[in-house]
Amino acid sequence: MNRNHIAEKILSIALLVSLAIGLAAAEDADVNVSVNAPEYVSDTFEVTIDITEVSDMNGGQFDLVFDPDVLDVEDVRSGNIDDTEIPIDMWEVMDDGRIRMIFKLSSADCVSGSGYVAKINFEVVGATGDTSAIDVSDEFKRRLSDTGADEIPANWFGDNVTVGNAESVSVETPTPSPTKTFAAPSAPAPTATMIQTRASSPESHALTARAQEDVQDAPAAAVPATPSEKDGLQDILTTHNFISIYSIIGLLAFIYSLTLFR
Repeated sequence: MNRNHIAEKILSIALLVSLAIGLAAAEDADVNVSVNAPEYVSDTFEVTIDITEVSDMNGGQFDLVFDPDVLDVEDVRSGNIDDTEIPIDMWEVMDDGRIRMIFKLSSADCVSGSGYVAKINFEVVGATGDTSAIDVSDEFKRRLSDTGADEIPANWFGDNVTVGNAESVSVETPTPSPTKTFAAPSAPAPTATMIQTRASSPESHALTARAQEDVQDAPAAAVPATPSEKDGLQDILTTHNFISIYSIIGLLAFIYSLTLFR
């Protein structure tokens, strides 16, 4: 087997591996479906099920779960992707804290782009400070599909809401009691006679007045802000990153093969 033939085989294998990995990366879950809810809620509010960079989608289905002691669903409305309406084919309350949604375009239609697949109206039934996750359940087959009914891989993300606002929730949050420390007495406790004598002396009155002024002038202790519990979407590797990496690998293999031809 001569050197040229070996170089040709190496080049072919490298290109095939790079192409296969690049296609696998392109077919990986590059579509994100996420619950988009306000951080703080009251009365009634809207939640959208956002979707990014989907291609040739015809429909989909999922279960949305939440805390029924905090939230209740009033209505589910159609979505919109790049000015194309996404009709809600069916939505149904499965049990407390769970609704099922199925959305679908006509059999021959599909849509590409970003937007939202559904809009849900919630009503708050909990008290100030209550929190609830709003998430897409994995107990039911959550999926997006194209016109051939093939599944479109996707990443699914939930969200959290808190009843009230930042100020009211901070007031409602109980402050832990400070830890008490006790020091051993270095001298016997003063008697009633001693206390009366010290209180009636001019020096005691002057010290008391000065202590009161110091207390009034002392700045109020800063109350630490309650950290937000709302989570954002996680950073993931994109298809472009995969394709770039393995394109470089293929290019290096090609250069190496050219050196063997000499």
